[in-house]
Amino acid sequence: MSTTSAPPKEKPAATTDAGDPASLLARTQDLSRRLHEREEFYRSVLESLGEGVLITDRENRILYANSRVECLTGYSRAELIGAVSYELLTPKEEWPAMRRRLKERLTGKEEEYELEHVRKDGGRHWVSVRALPYRNGRGDIVGTIGLLSCIKERKNLEFENEYLQEELRGNYRAIIGESPALKKVLAQIEMVAPTNASVLILGESGTGKELVARAIHDRSPRQAAALVRVNCASVPRELFESEFFGHVRGAFTGAVKDRVGRFELAHGGTLFLDEIGEVPLELQSKLLRVLQEGQFEKVGEDRTRTVDVRIIAATNRDLEAEVKAGRFRQDLYYRLSVFPIELPSLRDRVEDISALAQRFLQESARKLGAPALRLTPAQVKELQSYDWPGNVRELQNVIERAVIRSRNGHLDVGLLPAGHTAARAPRKSDSAAKFAPTSLHDLKQRERVFILEALAKTGGKIYGPDGAAALLGLKPTTLSSKVHRMGLKKFLGGSR
Repeated sequence: MSTTSAPPKEKPAATTDAGDPASLLARTQDLSRRLHEREEFYRSVLESLGEGVLITDRENRILYANSRVECLTGYSRAELIGAVSYELLTPKEEWPAMRRRLKERLTGKEEEYELEHVRKDGGRHWVSVRALPYRNGRGDIVGTIGLLSCIKERKNLEFENEYLQEELRGNYRAIIGESPALKKVLAQIEMVAPTNASVLILGESGTGKELVARAIHDRSPRQAAALVRVNCASVPRELFESEFFGHVRGAFTGAVKDRVGRFELAHGGTLFLDEIGEVPLELQSKLLRVLQEGQFEKVGEDRTRTVDVRIIAATNRDLEAEVKAGRFRQDLYYRLSVFPIELPSLRDRVEDISALAQRFLQESARKLGAPALRLTPAQVKELQSYDWPGNVRELQNVIERAVIRSRNGHLDVGLLPAGHTAARAPRKSDSAAKFAPTSLHDLKQRERVFILEALAKTGGKIYGPDGAAALLGLKPTTLSSKVHRMGLKKFLGGSR
């Protein structure tokens, strides 16, 4: 009898022991791997966004920044993490507003706004910000999330459009005033603008010669082309020819590449030669040639080029006197002054001071982020009683300085400090009446007035060829001693 052995019984599969260390380790590693994968997924999503993502804590310290934020700000991630966001990335005048926004965010408010960021290199960059509360898993607000989009190009277009709208308005919004002297200038602009005639704008510094040049160009047949400006007073003597006509590579030491001159840039448009009286006598013949024939050669090049340019020149010098002194060519003077326009000084258009000051007040408040302010009648009278040796430019500076110094909505113009009635430069009629001193005291007072006038004209500068000492014909050390002895130190500028 044969017997067959039964197949061996299979051992039951081992059941998983939840307390087994190996199992726990495997589960922990799997969970860690899945969490890591999920973290990598979300990180890759954040890094691939076209927007900058900035996450901060309740004190506005940066916890996370994606690569787009690095690109927008110029800071590396290591420099961003831990820094207070608004202190690192916004101008100091914006900090109070940013602190207010943070408080609102921590109460659950969402917001969208535009902001000019300060980059690491000091440059400014406009961004659009969408700010959201940052909540933890329990729903508690533990910080903020900022989504940043670059709007630099859009803002540039907005500013350019605003500038063009301001400059191209037919009612001369950039030239403010209703005085008879100014209306005469506007009538001359309307008369000469449609022609191609050369224009010579005459007037003291700060009277708005460039604004008049712009108005003429914008009302001319050349308005679609460029208005190119050259400040002849700022061009080094040895570089005038290159500035006007350009040069080719190797024409002189330092000419490492070709350069296009201002005449070529202005082809088909208008060339505004500011401070024309500063052009060296030896270059005036070449300037005359291009005005007469429309031809010139670049420095270092034999080829003759032809241009079609309208010339508008400006100066605060007496060019007729310069011609008589042999410092300015007579033929060039006649060529430039086909249609002269003489701009009135601000003291000759007192009735325009109020409108000008209000306009500058609005512009300065907007630029400096200050609240809207208005001039009182007493302040307007104070401005109108001043002589304005620096003309409209000086008025603009005085108003901007007043806005900076304003406190609690009070505007301090600062032309007539209490107890210092002699602080202002007197009007010409006042000066004429007091010119002949009748006593030693009068003589000292007249000296004080002369010094104040010189300091006002030079912005409080004593030293240098454009300083008050040179204007008065005194040694700078002598004038400095007089200023300190007379208690006039407060009228000195930042650079003596």
